[in-house]
Amino acid sequence: MATPKKPQDHQPKKQKPIVVDIELADPTPEEPERTRTVPGKQVTVDGIDVRVPDEALDDFEILDDIRGVQDSNDVSRMPSLLRRLVGDDYRSILDALRDKNTGRVPAGRASEFVFAVFEALNPSS
Repeated sequence: MATPKKPQDHQPKKQKPIVVDIELADPTPEEPERTRTVPGKQVTVDGIDVRVPDEALDDFEILDDIRGVQDSNDVSRMPSLLRRLVGDDYRSILDALRDKNTGRVPAGRASEFVFAVFEALNPSS
């Protein structure tokens, strides 16, 4: 016997992203330690805190990565997509997704994570 579907009005509410300031590395030859602070959003996905600068979502090249994943099913674009979203936090997020037994980051888990981050950033969709 099939389990009845839960009505949409009984689904848990999606959390809204938290507005935060994010410090980004912005080195120059004259100032290799230079940083800048930009507005962004923080969401928690699978217990991992993800900070995404607003400017990362206003990036023409990220649109190309999204199109490549969605239209061409080119999953090889997922690392670039995640890197563009989270910048300097890329390695720490990969470490959080890493399988403790194999030491590898499973492609399926990472791909699901990236889609979940987009969904969390835009909870009204």
